[in-house]
Amino acid sequence: MPSQEIIRSDIVSLGSDVHVDTSTPDLFFFRGAERRMPFATIVTRDTEYDSFARLDGDGSFRLNIALDRETFGGLFPDHTSRSALEAANFDYTARDEILPHPVYGRMHWVCVVNPDSVYARCRVLFGKAYELARR
Repeated sequence: MPSQEIIRSDIVSLGSDVHVDTSTPDLFFFRGAERRMPFATIVTRDTEYDSFARLDGDGSFRLNIALDRETFGGLFPDHTSRSALEAANFDYTARDEILPHPVYGRMHWVCVVNPDSVYARCRVLFGKAYELARR
């Protein structure tokens, strides 16, 4: 399994305009100095708003990646609407599985807890997210 540091390095290597916000225990990756909206995040803990992955206690982390409608739809063709996402029964505690984000899936974000065998696929998605952030 790639470490958070390896993932951070892979995301930062996408371009010289990638900025990392490290002001919290989580990492937020932005394209450009204005830092409007991250294109990827690494979340290391549960919060009162998001404890779906049950990250506390075992050193797990969740990688989150922003995608466009088309890429998200290619990954989850049966879950492209808000109602389909809300009706779905995803196991957000699953490890090494790309899933719609439990809160931001409707905004075409995906997530994976402790990526390992899916990491090569995640790296492709980083590139898409980085390009999307340019728009």
